[in-house]
Amino acid sequence: MADDAAIPREDAPPPPVPSGPFARLIGAMNAVGTLWIIGLMILINADIVGRSFLSRPIAGVPELVAFSIVGIVFLQLAHTLRSGSMTRSDVLLNVLERRAPRARFALLTLFHLIGALLLLMIAWKFWPSVVGAWQHPERNFMGNPGFFTVPQWPLFILIFLGIIATAIQFLLLSWSDLGAARGIAR
Repeated sequence: MADDAAIPREDAPPPPVPSGPFARLIGAMNAVGTLWIIGLMILINADIVGRSFLSRPIAGVPELVAFSIVGIVFLQLAHTLRSGSMTRSDVLLNVLERRAPRARFALLTLFHLIGALLLLMIAWKFWPSVVGAWQHPERNFMGNPGFFTVPQWPLFILIFLGIIATAIQFLLLSWSDLGAARGIAR
């Protein structure tokens, strides 16, 4: 019956997620993404009013929307992972939670470690694009020259920071899962 104590109950809270300065940082990134969404909604509505009632659309709204969607996703990605809202299939994890909780945490440790390694590889390959966009903004822009353009380097920096933050969050979750697997083993 000692093994029954190691099996988490269904009403038990999930294992603690590491918190601290990094959690506040990704929370701030998430908040900036949310404020950006609100600003984007205001811009889109202003463009609609300008087009419909004043026959004066706002220049560059489609470019800014495309730019913004990518930026917002990467600003909020690490927080999405931290909060447990990342899309995944939990069928195997749910079975392991009841039958082999230690194996479940071991699998999550591996999953999160692989996620971190993949994102670090993506960051490594993406970094030259960030540097190129920064050094040559005249060749790296979105939009129509002469009408409306947006440099790509700010977006590339946001993408890079989002990738690094998400990789760090994957590592923190991996470490937490490893500790949980060890705690169940005792």
